[in-house]
Amino acid sequence: LVPCLCLLLVQGYGQTNNDTNMNDQVVMEILASQYKASLKMLRQTIKKTPEELWDSDEYTNPNWQMTYHALWATKFYLTANPEGYQAWPNAIEGAESLGGAQDWENPEEGVVVERSHTKEELISFIEDLEKKMTQLISSTQLHGPSGFEWYPYSRLELHINNIRHLQHHTAQLIERLKIKGITGFPWAIDGSLE
Repeated sequence: LVPCLCLLLVQGYGQTNNDTNMNDQVVMEILASQYKASLKMLRQTIKKTPEELWDSDEYTNPNWQMTYHALWATKFYLTANPEGYQAWPNAIEGAESLGGAQDWENPEEGVVVERSHTKEELISFIEDLEKKMTQLISSTQLHGPSGFEWYPYSRLELHINNIRHLQHHTAQLIERLKIKGITGFPWAIDGSLE
């Protein structure tokens, strides 16, 4: 992703008067491919997680919840703005919050997460995101504002931030599994089918 960003900057992203410059459509295709590659890596991590580690209380945020949080955030920031967000139909209210010192890091007052998502449910969430990925990315202009006041930069930069967030939590999950002796997490170079 970093070489892609550097290429965009060097080639003068957004200028369409030169055939060597990338246009929005090409950039959107690259973003969709990288989102899908990140989701592919998260999917393989879910599949490799043993059932006994899926909902283990070994960590403050069990593996299922960190997975759900990453998917929730991916969908949230693919939306044009907070007002346009529509929750995943199987969402567990409050499960997206991992807790923290800030109010926004915690569930609304009175919301208690009483069950966990299954691996199958979250793989279904991934499949739903993959099907809608191109539509979600193309619904806003890349050089326009992010749509989220707490991210005061362009939509393109929000996409890059969103992919980094997804990769961050996937890496956390992979490290948790590696500590347990579970290995074999191949790098997905793009979103193509296996």
